[in-house]
Amino acid sequence: MKIRTRTTLWVSLAGLAATVVLSLIVFFWGLETPYEFLDQELEIRARNVGVELARELAAGGGVQGADLERFTRLYWVRIYNQRRQLVFASALAEEIDLPLPAEGRGHLVPTDLALNRFYDEEGTDEATSFWHRTFRVPVAGTAYLVHVARPVESLVWESVEAATVIGSALLASVLLLVVVSYLVAGRILGPVREINRLAREINENTLARRIQLAANGDEIDELAASLNQMFDRLHTSFRRQKEFVANASHELKTPITLLRLSLEETLQDERLPADVQERLLAQERALSRMHRLVKNLLDLSRLELTERLERTTFCLHALLRQVLDEFQVLLAERQLTLQVHLQGACPILADREKIQRVLINLVDNAIRYNVPGGTVTCRTFRDSVQVRVTITNTGPGIAAADQARIFDQFFRCEQSRASEHGGAGLGLTIAHRIVELHGGRIEIDSAPTGPTCLRVTLPLVPDPALDAAA
Repeated sequence: MKIRTRTTLWVSLAGLAATVVLSLIVFFWGLETPYEFLDQELEIRARNVGVELARELAAGGGVQGADLERFTRLYWVRIYNQRRQLVFASALAEEIDLPLPAEGRGHLVPTDLALNRFYDEEGTDEATSFWHRTFRVPVAGTAYLVHVARPVESLVWESVEAATVIGSALLASVLLLVVVSYLVAGRILGPVREINRLAREINENTLARRIQLAANGDEIDELAASLNQMFDRLHTSFRRQKEFVANASHELKTPITLLRLSLEETLQDERLPADVQERLLAQERALSRMHRLVKNLLDLSRLELTERLERTTFCLHALLRQVLDEFQVLLAERQLTLQVHLQGACPILADREKIQRVLINLVDNAIRYNVPGGTVTCRTFRDSVQVRVTITNTGPGIAAADQARIFDQFFRCEQSRASEHGGAGLGLTIAHRIVELHGGRIEIDSAPTGPTCLRVTLPLVPDPALDAAA
């Protein structure tokens, strides 16, 4: 699960939990509030009844009830003295009997009376309920118990409606929270995605690139700065490694050349015994291989340390024919058939020397890893944006697992093939680097039983002289 999804999920769950708690508090508070108002109203009514009862008792005529009845219209009222004897009962109390509740809390009692008897609402035949409560009211030094109630409509539907409204609001807030948290998480993680994209694009050939800092001093900026420092160290290490290989190759080139010259001069002496001459020839062959290896290492190091190209205008077909002419003796020696499919002129703007090196390596591999009596086929294709060269041989194929590493340094497919044909595994690496410097690509297509095709695709560099020549 991605960080953005996890962040959205956790923020949404936290927001949902907080919203649910708040909604429950509001809901239960909303359930209790009407009853608290009813308690306050009943308390006020009970005290007013106590005041009126005190007035009647002060008049000396006892509890007449007429004035109290006016005070208790639409209310259920019963008054008890200290001995719990009934002193007064309203008309509604005479009609309906409500149980005496415990003091200190109200109760809701359902009845069969229609609600429209108490409220002017036509067509309302809903049964009413009574909210009743008892209060101790002091009257003339005596505490009377006032049991008072009032009819109320059912609050169940109001509770259901409130729960529905709160639930709908809760659902809407959750959806809004998910959307907002997803957008906010995406905005927060946007720089991380950009850093990830740039980090993927930076490789051994683009280590000079750096991640752009936002200069806001947050943790993401610190991460980008740390990555840039790591790239600095890697860039320095890679460059020192390449410089070391280049310097070592350059230093080895001169003594190896001197040794080869000395051996060649010694081999010209006809007085050497046959066994000594054979050992010297073996050493000369070993020095030749070492010389080629050092030369390839030096060339590869130069290509990696510099990205400069000496571009000139030349005909690719003419260069390819020149390279093929140099291999005519080797082709005849291995009894190989050469097929060339070139049509017209193919002027390009590129580094002639480096492209020649690529063609030499590819043709040499096509001949070296072919079977006696096989075929080498060369084709070129050119359109308005690119030119492609394909060189195919009928030799043994290359396994799919090896094709992914064929351009790595010192990689050779099979030890038997390597020992038979020689080479150090640097030719295709050099060709790949040269093509890469030109902004092109080199690909291999091979089946386990052959044939093997190498394709070089180079982008055409716009040049008015080239267009006029074509």
